[in-house]
Amino acid sequence: MEGPEFEGRERAPIPGIVWMLCVALLLGPALLVWIVRGVGYAVHCAPGPELCHGMMLGGGLHDALMLAWVVATNVVPMLLLSLVAAIACFAARRPLLGTLSVLLLPLLTPVLPMLAVFVTRYDGCEINPDGIGTCVLWGARMGRSFHTAATIPDMIYGYVPYSFALALVVSLIGWFLVRPKAPAPMHATARIRRYDDEQ
Repeated sequence: MEGPEFEGRERAPIPGIVWMLCVALLLGPALLVWIVRGVGYAVHCAPGPELCHGMMLGGGLHDALMLAWVVATNVVPMLLLSLVAAIACFAARRPLLGTLSVLLLPLLTPVLPMLAVFVTRYDGCEINPDGIGTCVLWGARMGRSFHTAATIPDMIYGYVPYSFALALVVSLIGWFLVRPKAPAPMHATARIRRYDDEQ
């Protein structure tokens, strides 16, 4: 009784789980930043130094940004996670998703929190790569969480050529690995047997 039941169970989709885990590690902190920013939009709080309806929403945004920068500013782990996500897609025979993963994940990971900072700036909120100036948002000093956003464009320009080269190499290898194989030619004796069976 146990044999057929065990054989009927489906195998765990390990490549899909690996891909989702990599995407969650890379984009999860950035999405958390946008969730906090979305709360500000939802309760109609304009960016400024005052509290957001009595909530120190700026503290939550500060912490979410600092977490996002831990992932987004470490280029080598970010590229490695993108590569693992691509390999998982190729193992699941999804070459297009694998190519997009290794191409877009290294870009979206730093760009999403950077955009959140830029759409939250207001007059008098100073941010620059040298960390000079202060910005108080919704009752909290943003400090490096905002200043780091000014360093992201230069960082992206620095690794994008390597990221595109990696995406090209990985996608070519992946397409060759997952392309359908041509059926083996039928042996002469097998053709004769097949002809006899048809007769």
